[in-house]
Amino acid sequence: MHTFWAACFAALIAVPVAAHAAPTPPDEVVKETTSRLQNEIHNREQEFRADPKKLYAFVDKVIVPKFDSRYIAQLILARHWKTASEDQRKRFETAFKNMLVYSYADALVEYHNSVKAEWQALRMAPDAKDVTVQSKLVRDNGKPPLPIGFAMRLKDDQWKVYDIIIENLSLITSFRSQVNSEIKRSSLDALIQKLEAGQTLDPTQSKAASG
Repeated sequence: MHTFWAACFAALIAVPVAAHAAPTPPDEVVKETTSRLQNEIHNREQEFRADPKKLYAFVDKVIVPKFDSRYIAQLILARHWKTASEDQRKRFETAFKNMLVYSYADALVEYHNSVKAEWQALRMAPDAKDVTVQSKLVRDNGKPPLPIGFAMRLKDDQWKVYDIIIENLSLITSFRSQVNSEIKRSSLDALIQKLEAGQTLDPTQSKAASG
């Protein structure tokens, strides 16, 4: 199941952010940026394998800004967000982001030549502020394509990702269940300290955590 989520993270190289005053439609932005990022990873593959810190820095610089990390933290913490202090919110946001980068960045190198995104036509109202870009991740191992949806919202004239849905499994929902379970077991501070210390969360445990 780790490979399942790793493939998901590999698909993130296909998700860009609008860079113009007038927002580019999210599906067009996605397509335009995909080849640029894949080419860079292809050209720097050996460099990234030799020095993972450069890989993490690349992911942090190129991919992370395309996500609404604060909104993601708010969605995952859910009701705990209201009672958390601003310091706790910022620390959780940073620690959770770092966990994803360090846990799954290697998938960018491992999967960049073995997956390809096929994009579906975008259905979006002219004044839409929230859309889902639908795609299929085609794999070269003979396995069926993975349907992937990128939930995006318009923020400060930029389309940013706030959730990823693979085969109807939401990244936000999966992590929210485990985070809630961890906070009930200990505390928000304890969870943040674990993440800051390098421990990871496993979204595949969401069913067990919510049961």
